[in-house]
Amino acid sequence: MQNKENQIDRKTVFRGLRIAVILSLIISAIIIIITIDENSLERVIINMDMKYIWIILGLMFINIAAAGKRLKVMVSQIGTELSLIDCMIIHISGAFVSNVTPFASGGGPFQIYFLHKKGVNVGKASTVIVTNFLFRLFYFGSLTPIFLIFYNKYISAGVLPKYIFYFAFGMGILISAGIILLTLVPKIGDKLIDYILNINKIHNLIKKSYRAKRWLVTSRREVRDFRNSLSILKENKKTLFWGVFYTIIFWSSLFMVMPVILISFGAEPRFLQAYIMQTIFYLMLPYTPTPGASGVAEVGFASIFVAFIPSNIVGLVTFGWRLFTFYLILVVGGIFALREISKRRSNNE
Repeated sequence: MQNKENQIDRKTVFRGLRIAVILSLIISAIIIIITIDENSLERVIINMDMKYIWIILGLMFINIAAAGKRLKVMVSQIGTELSLIDCMIIHISGAFVSNVTPFASGGGPFQIYFLHKKGVNVGKASTVIVTNFLFRLFYFGSLTPIFLIFYNKYISAGVLPKYIFYFAFGMGILISAGIILLTLVPKIGDKLIDYILNINKIHNLIKKSYRAKRWLVTSRREVRDFRNSLSILKENKKTLFWGVFYTIIFWSSLFMVMPVILISFGAEPRFLQAYIMQTIFYLMLPYTPTPGASGVAEVGFASIFVAFIPSNIVGLVTFGWRLFTFYLILVVGGIFALREISKRRSNNE
């Protein structure tokens, strides 16, 4: 049975990888064909300089290193010491799996498995990964309202209808705020769960369905992990500080990739607007059903960021952005993640 499960996992990863890459490449190609013209392509080629590629690779290294340092700090807090290299590999492997699974659902469990292999108790590993997710929620949950209130002039729907843009934006905020509220005020979550379970149809469904019971147990465990994560942060202000610090470095280095691409193409970088718009964009991106948000990410990026990216190079900028923030992760993370998945399969066989 175990062997069968691992084979399914492997098939799921490869199927997700194929879908993510093919869909992303097709949509990117369509956007480039629609938007590019001969003069723009010639200007981009003339302006291209290898130093910008090295700068972007440096930013991506800082991004991965920041994620590794944050993971190292959190693991150290629960009494286990891991090297920075190990933590960077765990992060990049999890990022790969996230990028080939719908709703980025596979990355967390894979990181928990990897941490467990390094000697971290499964419960504690879950707490670490959930805590990192909390840092993400608080980061976006804090910044987006500030940007919406004080920097509204930099926010634009691009060519998207405003009602679609603000609906997606609002849903992203509501989901994040809801998770934060349920985490910070446990009584609300408990009452909500009890209320839902007392609804007759749901109560009967859970009684009859093994899958529903398993989902309920998993949900309760996730809630418990969230609360454990918060207690760790409350007890150790130093851990909280470094977690926040590395979270800011992680996202800021990622958000600088697009402005550097714009500079390399001879366009104005618009650093502040790029940062604000990417914060909003990444708030909405995880809730897309395709692996790695492929297709949705490219269309959304080109549609929204055309507000300040010249329309004749928006396709090239979109592809460049995905090249470094998506394909690079697939290649580097895939080397470690697929090796681990193959190793698991060999051991089980």
